[in-house]
Amino acid sequence: MARRYFYAGLLPTVLVLLFVAQNVAFNEWLHVVPQLYPQMYAAAFALGVLLYGPAVLMRPRARYIYLFIVSSLVSALLIAEYLYFSYAGGYLQISALKLTAETSAVTGTAIKFITPRLSFFLLNSLLVAIAFFYERYKKIHPITLSVVEKIIIAVVILTCVFGGYEELIAAEVKNYGDDTRLYKQLYDLNSVVGKMGVVNYFLEDATKRLLDSGDITEADKTFVNTWSTARPDPVKPGNSFGVAKGRNLIFIQVESLENAVINTKLGDNEITPNLNELAHEGLYFSNYFTQVGMGNTADAEFVTLDSLYPLPDSVAFVDHAQNQYAALPQLLVDHGYDTAVFHGDVPTFWNRADIYPSLGYQTWFMRSSFNISRPIGITGVGDQDLFQQSLPRIESLPRPFMATLITLSSHTPFFLPDDLRTLPIPKDSGLNDTQTQYLESIHYADQAIGDFITQLKQTSLYDNSVIVIFGDHGSYTDISSALGVEKSDVADMNNGQVPLIILAPGTGLTGEQQMPSSHLDLYPTVAHLLGLDAPMSRMQMETLITAVA
Repeated sequence: MARRYFYAGLLPTVLVLLFVAQNVAFNEWLHVVPQLYPQMYAAAFALGVLLYGPAVLMRPRARYIYLFIVSSLVSALLIAEYLYFSYAGGYLQISALKLTAETSAVTGTAIKFITPRLSFFLLNSLLVAIAFFYERYKKIHPITLSVVEKIIIAVVILTCVFGGYEELIAAEVKNYGDDTRLYKQLYDLNSVVGKMGVVNYFLEDATKRLLDSGDITEADKTFVNTWSTARPDPVKPGNSFGVAKGRNLIFIQVESLENAVINTKLGDNEITPNLNELAHEGLYFSNYFTQVGMGNTADAEFVTLDSLYPLPDSVAFVDHAQNQYAALPQLLVDHGYDTAVFHGDVPTFWNRADIYPSLGYQTWFMRSSFNISRPIGITGVGDQDLFQQSLPRIESLPRPFMATLITLSSHTPFFLPDDLRTLPIPKDSGLNDTQTQYLESIHYADQAIGDFITQLKQTSLYDNSVIVIFGDHGSYTDISSALGVEKSDVADMNNGQVPLIILAPGTGLTGEQQMPSSHLDLYPTVAHLLGLDAPMSRMQMETLITAVA
């Protein structure tokens, strides 16, 4: 009987052990921490038994079909998670599947992360195919188990599953007591994946999302009421309140612009000479951070325009486009401003055509509005084309106005024609190809921004506007480390540090500011300068601006 069990369970057992090894390899290759192997071994083993164990109870033909389907899905998930983490530094969640239409923008970059090691994630499907054809070639008669034998095996499977997960939970209770941290510290997903494995995490997240009705609970209402009651009174406006009252507002959101490149040289050459000069002319916030979720650029827009946190497992631009927001553009419209957006992408990308009206934008000029002099980057609309062709339209807007320009040339995969790669890169720079291409694209974007500001200065717009320049999110290239300008021992802090430059000519607002701040603070800060009371205003940057003045 033992021999019968051995042959019946041989392939599923091998697949379970391989599954554990694949989870360990995922964590090792991507440096997921903490790598608490005893717990992860147990959790991965439990899930492997749950996934592959039922095949033992099936008829021979169904057994192979089932194993191949499960193996293929596991392989696809591991590869997808690997590529997503390599690109974005986070984990793919079930809610991201509805965003597959947005993946075309990062396909070129994702291809760069495909390496031979990914073939290890395909071994399970390959083993099932080999076993199937070997059995047919050797004309081996598959083993059929009796009902009693199946019951025994089912008990063993359940015991392994519950035992594995019990080991994970017991370790958590031992370390943290009853206040188990496994699911509560979801801001640190590395910790969760390090303990349970990436496939366990994905399935746990999928189950949670599918069972979530999305309804507002009594606990939600209690939390909001408690927060509203305990909320501190707004800070009284300081001397800088309204120093730019009635001025136009020009927002420039720069793709993947990290603070690491500001005031940094390669050899004798400045990476961003124009931004460096602008940082000196205006207020430069050098300790400013991006706060984005899975929406990246779309989240950067959402946070800066609404002073609200991004969603951890979905994108507000997609899932909540029809909500009405007390956003900055709408605030300005309510005070007589005209609002417009200039972006070289299609209006369906990140669902912008649907959410822009909810944010208060009245007009948007997207890809079809621009003539492409030469294709650059992921959409073809280079930053030079964006700025040069937007300026006449901005000049024609009714005054006062808010004009938002969103650049694209420094978007992955950081492609530039050879003649536009004008940043000299020393041979001994130590940069890899991706980092080199990133700096070249940022140098090009810097030139385009510099030309645009020069053109503004030749009109009346410059002196009658507040101009805000900021990076939307990091480049995911580890460029701060490569340039040796890390300010924190925490990698995510360095990678999420972006510059903010505010130009308000004639107001006396200049100098470098090092107080910690973020996208959340930009809306109330701008409203403060324009002399407007922002609804649900956040106080940190408002206090800072007051102190600066």
